[in-house]
Amino acid sequence: MVSQKNDSEKIKNAKWASIYHTKIPLEIEIPNKDLSTLFFESAQKNAKQPFLIFEGKTKTYEQTRKEVTKLANSLLELGIKKGDRIGLLMPNCPQFVVSYLSILSIGGISNAISPLYTPTEIKFQLKDSESVAIFTLDMFLDKIRPIRKNTNIEYVIVTSIADELKPLKGFLYKKILARKNPKPNTSELRYKELISKGSEKNIDVKIDAKKDIAILQYTVGTTGPSKGAMLTHFNFLSQVIAVDYWMEWVGGKLPSIKDRSLGAIPFSHSFGLTTSFLWPISVGGLIVLVPDPRKLEEIMKLIQKHKIHFFMGVPILYQKLAEHPKVRKYDWSSIRGCISGGSALHKSTLDLFEEKTNALLVEGYGLTEASPVTHINPVDEKYRRIGIGIPIPNTLAKLIDLQTGEDISDEFNKDGFTREGELCIKGPQVMKGYLNQPEETAKVFTSDGWLKTGDVAKMTENGFFVIVDRLKDCIFTSGYQVWPLEIEEVLCKHPDISLAAVIPFKDDQLNDKVKAFLVRSPGSKEQTADELRTFCKQYLAPYKIPKVFEYRKELPVSPVGKILRRPLREENTKALSSEEHTEKIKV
Repeated sequence: MVSQKNDSEKIKNAKWASIYHTKIPLEIEIPNKDLSTLFFESAQKNAKQPFLIFEGKTKTYEQTRKEVTKLANSLLELGIKKGDRIGLLMPNCPQFVVSYLSILSIGGISNAISPLYTPTEIKFQLKDSESVAIFTLDMFLDKIRPIRKNTNIEYVIVTSIADELKPLKGFLYKKILARKNPKPNTSELRYKELISKGSEKNIDVKIDAKKDIAILQYTVGTTGPSKGAMLTHFNFLSQVIAVDYWMEWVGGKLPSIKDRSLGAIPFSHSFGLTTSFLWPISVGGLIVLVPDPRKLEEIMKLIQKHKIHFFMGVPILYQKLAEHPKVRKYDWSSIRGCISGGSALHKSTLDLFEEKTNALLVEGYGLTEASPVTHINPVDEKYRRIGIGIPIPNTLAKLIDLQTGEDISDEFNKDGFTREGELCIKGPQVMKGYLNQPEETAKVFTSDGWLKTGDVAKMTENGFFVIVDRLKDCIFTSGYQVWPLEIEEVLCKHPDISLAAVIPFKDDQLNDKVKAFLVRSPGSKEQTADELRTFCKQYLAPYKIPKVFEYRKELPVSPVGKILRRPLREENTKALSSEEHTEKIKV
C-alpha cells in the first residue's frame, strides 16, 4: 500500500501532468473486471448495434454474444477448462473475434499466432505455451498437420473464410479461391458445428482479473528468442480504459454516434488487440475487419465506405498509403484520428501522410510486456510531434543510467533534454512475467519493480520522451556510439527514399562500420553513393554516415509490419550473397 501511495504521488507530481487535457485524469480507478465481462456487458447494452463488418457482411453485438456463449459451452463440453492455453491461427475475421472471446469467457488463456509464421515458428509457440487446442482456417491446415504430433494439441478446430461471407460470395469463394484448401479430416473439429450444437446457458467461470492470465502474448524476438508475456485481464482492462480517455482527446466524442474503427492491425499483435479490438468493444463501437492490411486500396475503400473514425497502424503502413497513387481519390474526411505504433514514426512519414490525407496522425509507444501502450502524444499542435509523447494515465516512466542502473536526475542540457538512459515503466498494464522463464523475467525488472524496456531515451523538461534507439542495436564505430534510428530518420528525409534500415558490418580490418539498406520511393531512381553521402553530410557527423548502401525491393518486417534489423544483421554475419537481387554501392 505504501508503494502504491508513493507511485500515486509521483504520478500527480510528474513533469507531464501539466500537459494533460483537463478531461483526462492522471489516475483512473480500474474496476476488477475480466475481459469477457467487459464484452458481455457491452453486448447487452448495445445488442442491436452492428459490431463487426467483414467482406460486406454485418454481425451485431447480440449475434456475436450468442455465438461466443455457444462456442464457450462447447469448449467446456470438450473438457477444455480454466487455465488451459488455446492457440488461434487466423487473420482478422469474425471467427477470430468469437473464438478469442469464448476462450476468455471460460477462463482460458489465448495464444494468438501470426498467420504469416512458418510451421517451425508455429510449433515453437504451441509447444512453449503448452496449448491444448487451436482454432485455425482451413487454408492453414497444411501448417498445423505436420507439427501437431510434436505439440500438446488435442483439438484442432477448423473454420473457413467462406463461413462468414454472404451466400453468393461464400459459394464463389469455395468454388474458386478455396477449392485447393485442405478439407477437415475426422480428427479435426468443425467450428460451425461447435457453435450450432453449443448450449446458450450462461457461462459461470470465476475469473480473478488481477491474478488470472488472459493472454500469452509472444514477443516478436527482434533481439533474441521469442518469449511469452503473461498478461492478465486487469492489464488489458487498464489499457482499454486509459486509451478511451485518450481517444476522446484525439477525436472527441460525437453525441449519439458509435465510434467506428478499422481493424487493420493484426489482432494477434498486442497493439491491434488493445486499440482495434478490445477498446471498440468497451465503447460499443463498430469494427470493420481487414484480414490483409497489405491490400492498401481495400483499406482506403473501407475507410470511405464506412466513414471510419479511428484507424490504427504502423509507420510502414502509413508510409505506403501516403505513397499510393490513388490516395487522394478516396475520402478521408471521416477520420478523427490515427495512432501509429509498433516502431518509430519518422517525421517524413507523418508529414507525407497528413499532407496526402488531411487526417490527424499521432505517435504512440509501447511494448508487448506492457499490454502494450505506455505513451501517446497529445493532440495539441504545439506538442504532438515530440517523440513518443507522454505517459498515459496510471503510468510512470523514468530513465536509468546505461552502466550503473541508477536513476537519471532531472538535469537538462542546453538542448532541453536529459542525458540518455534506458526507459523504464511502471503501471497496471505491466506483465506478470515471461512464461516459464524466471531468469529472463528478472533481467527486465529492476529491484523495485520497474519494467526495463530495452529502449534508450531522453526526456524534455515538460516530460516528453524521445526514443534514441534499441539498447542492443547500438553500433560502436571509430570510438563512437552510433544509433541506427538517427541515421534511418535522416535517410528517410530524402524524397527518393521510402524506407531505411541501418546495421553494423565488419570491414576488411574487422572493425564495425555502418551499413544502410534502402527502399526507394515509388517512381524515383536509385541514388548514387556520392549523392547519398552528400545528402547525409547535411545532418550527420562523418563517422555516422554509412560506408555501404544497399538497395532492396523491400525490407524484412514483423507480422505487424515493423521493420526488422535482426534478419539483416544475421544475413550480413553469415556473409550471404544477395547480388542476384540487389546492387551494392560502396562509399
